[in-house]
Amino acid sequence: MILAFATGSLYDLRLEGLYVVLAVLTVAFAIAVVVWAVALVRRHGPNFTPEGQLRQVEGLQLVEVQAAGHPLTVYGVERYQGAIAAAQAVTRGDFRALVVPEVGTAWSLRSDVAVYLLAGDRFYRVGRLGEQAQVAWQPVLDELRAAGRYLVAPAEVIGSGPHGLERPFKVDVRLEGALV
Repeated sequence: MILAFATGSLYDLRLEGLYVVLAVLTVAFAIAVVVWAVALVRRHGPNFTPEGQLRQVEGLQLVEVQAAGHPLTVYGVERYQGAIAAAQAVTRGDFRALVVPEVGTAWSLRSDVAVYLLAGDRFYRVGRLGEQAQVAWQPVLDELRAAGRYLVAPAEVIGSGPHGLERPFKVDVRLEGALV
């Protein structure tokens, strides 16, 4: 409001050059405030950090789906190799993946669909769905999230070595059971 008042005052003083510069700054500031407010409104609640990442699983209503369809490869796993190894150390057998549509940041309203491996009573972020999978699954996941529910799907961790335990790991999830 002060910025808008200062901009109007410059126009009244006939300082056109400064007025144009300050008018552009006022509009940019207003856009930044709107983007920040939209990102703030899109936050998930107490189970998520202010950045929109998962903080705790307790209290979330999880919807388990059966394995169906072809696997979707999780992207960005190269950043989370340690987390995948930690999940493998805690869990023997079948993996389950919690798939969470996350909010954008103040700099980018683009949402990602994050993938977390559930291992015992812990969870490990292991990447995100690829662009095409996000486009296909975002409406389903957003509908579930609006109802306070989150999708848990079968997952598979694939290693590169003879025993499947050597890095780099790959993670696949099977979401199509949610459509059955």
